[in-house]
Amino acid sequence: MRWVYQPVEVQYPDGRWTVGRINAWWTDGAGELWCRLRTLPGGACPQWLRYDPESILLLPSTGL
Repeated sequence: MRWVYQPVEVQYPDGRWTVGRINAWWTDGAGELWCRLRTLPGGACPQWLRYDPESILLLPSTGL
């Protein structure tokens, strides 16, 4: 497991988008990449999700 601070945009199945952050990455025994994701503001507790680049878009974490 690798701890990080990675801002993201997350797309829900109904098409809505929200911002959030990934605070850890983990690769399982099958090589699948998982992220510990929390949506903002006041979202649910962080949860582990399989990383899907189509629905979890990584945002710049430093200068643009």
